[in-house]
Amino acid sequence: MRFANVATLLTYARAPAIAAVAALAAHATPALAEGCTTPAGTNVGTVWWSELLSTNPERTRAFYAGVAGWTPKVVSAEDTSRTPNEGEAEYTMFTNGVTEVAGSTPLETSDTRDTRPQWMTYIQVTDVDHAVFEALKNGGRILKAPFEQTSVGRMAIVADPDGIPVGLVTPTSRAPAH
Repeated sequence: MRFANVATLLTYARAPAIAAVAALAAHATPALAEGCTTPAGTNVGTVWWSELLSTNPERTRAFYAGVAGWTPKVVSAEDTSRTPNEGEAEYTMFTNGVTEVAGSTPLETSDTRDTRPQWMTYIQVTDVDHAVFEALKNGGRILKAPFEQTSVGRMAIVADPDGIPVGLVTPTSRAPAH
């Protein structure tokens, strides 16, 4: 649904910055989403990836290895196909056998946002910009505006009306890139 004018759209927004992002999303054209297509036969509307924000990655790896039987593998946050270089941000990939099942990223204690250790669920959507617009229209708010994540796709993080964060993703491939 597209609004006839930005003034109508502003009634759904919670702040000027959110309104600006929502206005862009409302007037997005297919050209703006070029390169962010969803492959045919994907699972739109399903959980695409689960990621744990952790203040203690070592403890997290041990916990899920013991409790769920997952095998943790520490990789580069920038390129999950290799181990991190000295001083480079790391990401933990959890596998069950050969299947990647979840990931974990360190939560920096200097994070100025109101973020705490938690699981983040990413839901696959056809169009992230439109899904963000719908989140605003339905009482949600934007926590991280839509952005392109190299080798993953278009992503955003919104909060539902109860303030629960959820990730949205339009992947560039069928499987999570993590």
